[in-house]
Amino acid sequence: MTMERVHTYCPNCVSRCGVVATVKDGVFTKVETDPEHPNATICIKGSASPQVVYSPDRLRYPMKRTRPKGEPDPGWVRISWDEALDLAASRLLDIKKQYGAEAVVFGRPAPMGSSASDYVGWLFRLANAFGSPNLMATTHICQWHKDQGSMHTYGTVVPSPDFERTKCILLWGHNPNVTWSAHALGISRAKKHGAKIIVVDPHRSGAAAKADAWLRVRPGADGALALAMINVVIEENLYDDAFVREWTNGPLLVRDDNDQLLVGADLRWRDNLDAHVAWDETKQEFAAYRVDGGYSGEGVKPALSGSRAVTLPDGRRINCRPAFARLGDLAAEYSPERSESITWVSAAEVRNAARLFATELPSCYYSLVGVEQHTNAMQTNRAICLLFALTGQFDAPGSNVHFPKAPTNLIVGKNFLPKEQASRRLGYAERPLGAAGNPGNVQAYELYRAAMTGKPYPVRAMVMFGGNVLLSNGDTRYGKAALESLDFYLHVDLFPNPSADLADLLLPACSSWEGEAVKPTFDMGEATSTWMQLRKVVVPPQHESRPDLEIIFALAKRLGYGDEFWEGDLEAAFNHQLAPSGITVEALRASPAGIRFPSPTRHRKYAEVDPKTGRPRGFQTPSGKVEIYSLAFAKHGHPALPVYQEPAVSPYSLPRMAEDYPLILCGAKITQFCNTQQRNIPMLRKQAPDPIVEIHPGTAADLGIVAAEWVILETVLGGIKLKVKLNPSLHPSVVFTQHGWWQSCSELGLPGYDHTDPQGANANLLVPNDQIDPISGSVPHRSYLCRVRKVGIPRSSAKTDADALTVDS
Repeated sequence: MTMERVHTYCPNCVSRCGVVATVKDGVFTKVETDPEHPNATICIKGSASPQVVYSPDRLRYPMKRTRPKGEPDPGWVRISWDEALDLAASRLLDIKKQYGAEAVVFGRPAPMGSSASDYVGWLFRLANAFGSPNLMATTHICQWHKDQGSMHTYGTVVPSPDFERTKCILLWGHNPNVTWSAHALGISRAKKHGAKIIVVDPHRSGAAAKADAWLRVRPGADGALALAMINVVIEENLYDDAFVREWTNGPLLVRDDNDQLLVGADLRWRDNLDAHVAWDETKQEFAAYRVDGGYSGEGVKPALSGSRAVTLPDGRRINCRPAFARLGDLAAEYSPERSESITWVSAAEVRNAARLFATELPSCYYSLVGVEQHTNAMQTNRAICLLFALTGQFDAPGSNVHFPKAPTNLIVGKNFLPKEQASRRLGYAERPLGAAGNPGNVQAYELYRAAMTGKPYPVRAMVMFGGNVLLSNGDTRYGKAALESLDFYLHVDLFPNPSADLADLLLPACSSWEGEAVKPTFDMGEATSTWMQLRKVVVPPQHESRPDLEIIFALAKRLGYGDEFWEGDLEAAFNHQLAPSGITVEALRASPAGIRFPSPTRHRKYAEVDPKTGRPRGFQTPSGKVEIYSLAFAKHGHPALPVYQEPAVSPYSLPRMAEDYPLILCGAKITQFCNTQQRNIPMLRKQAPDPIVEIHPGTAADLGIVAAEWVILETVLGGIKLKVKLNPSLHPSVVFTQHGWWQSCSELGLPGYDHTDPQGANANLLVPNDQIDPISGSVPHRSYLCRVRKVGIPRSSAKTDADALTVDS
């Protein structure tokens, strides 16, 4: 018997756990943590990887459709790789010639719940080289707000929590016990060292069960809760006064008449017409502020409070107040006592949590999907960012820190795509500050609309690497019709799925254990951010499958972009990516557990002097400061402060609809599955055999429902059939389910579910795409009105059409 132990990492979710894979006699048998890796941990999904590799359900060879998409049987015919790639290139180039490159949408799943991080940058490169601005993703309902969305406050993504040095951790809509093993391990260690844990979540998750403070917020009311906590921090003077004055734009004066920043032109400053204005407490006069020069004069102490009268050039008299004071007034509207009825969190709990976070220093935070899937997600994110910013800890030890990483070359190829073409991206005209603007992702509903209506222009083809768009996005039936309408759809995946069933060409991808990839950083913390690793092949590709990266590079060559893809040489491409670090693929291959790039951690880098300017680096925002007042939002007609907007479909925004649909539908992932995957894997499905809906026992009793009973969960769009799990920790008006149910598990005799059938379990049949966040485009998957009824009881005559969504007066 031969046995090999391969040092590698598990790429199947955001955790990227350092592991050792065991291969006996050429068979992949086991995955366990790698003690030599700084990210050494694992979850049940990683442990089940051998069953994924050898699953009988895998796609085995390229296939093309021979029957119309309206027929139940696609008539798949096996073809060679050469024929498949030639066919794909020919069809894509024909569509580009006829309709333009923008008529082809490239797509992939969310890297946080898949192995797409191995190839997403290269797929971006392919789309850009092709000339299409349209790369579809689910980032707007996954992690966009904490990443690109936070740039509207900090000018950067949310820095990593420094779990090793922190004394207090705030988890907002983030349950790492289920979704991020490495985070869960870091938090567990921090708690052992005495750190306090605060959890904001309507679901009593694993993290909440161990928390020092659990705030069971009403789904979608997180923004009001964040403002309530800000109110406590300001009211009790728990904020960092020096940081707010020096490093935020809180001192800039805002006009009461139009909510715009006061500028030099308003004061007849001929030499500073476009400068912003603060009030200097030292000299008792107005002071000009410019991004490229800071405050005018020496020793300016910008005021954070007070009202200043200004006579405008036209003679009108107006008042102005600092943005920080305006934030304080806004937060006071949601004081803990006032916000109880909105958030369902008691004033005492809010005050306790706010005080903990602002006084148990250093403190850090992390927010995730729980605050992303609502129609008010962007302003909620802004409020949470500002709660943290007020403590003055940005990039400080034990707080949220930008840890160093090895320098690398960008691989996405943005320079290939002309700016005028990028501006044609689906959704960009409506939401330029959202995902369509940065990083450049389009939402599924934009694809659906363009495919079905030809507006703003026709979309006629899709190239999808992994993912299951119909089960990952709302309005599944409309999405199905849109995919059926495409002239050409290429899908690359490990397994067939309901979306792939509508493809014209199916290509079998390897699992991540059957191909190589390079990871220049493991993010997270000081020990992991500078860790670099080549993920080696554990076992050869099964059947006729190929790694996603090889398929991307091969398709690029067929399309005529060989020069941009090193003529298909992956190692040359990896070496280009790694070149600035001085570390090569060869060096990584010689150190299979990984290499640490030597780079010390520096803190508060915004205060460092930039040698090019001789001034502090500041923040990469329009004002050069942390933006309490968002200049970009004001410019585009959005509230510049984090104003709370009630969710579009809630008991308070639609009280008449709530009479018929009195419950709030929310979602929570479970540890066994990544999004729409893995329900066919015996090790995982055995632990979670059925699609469930969690209900409070009192609510269930009122409905005559008992545990383990099958019921109908429904919204105005329709219903699905789920099994009841009683959960006494829920609010009686909130129910929880999970998306992604469709696969069967033949080895356990457990069924699959029709993704368009009311007797199925597809939660995305219940949520439409017409109510969205106006800035980010997020959809209310976690705050939508619903009801539960027993199987056999007919659906009532409640409103079921568009009239039910009319906002009540």
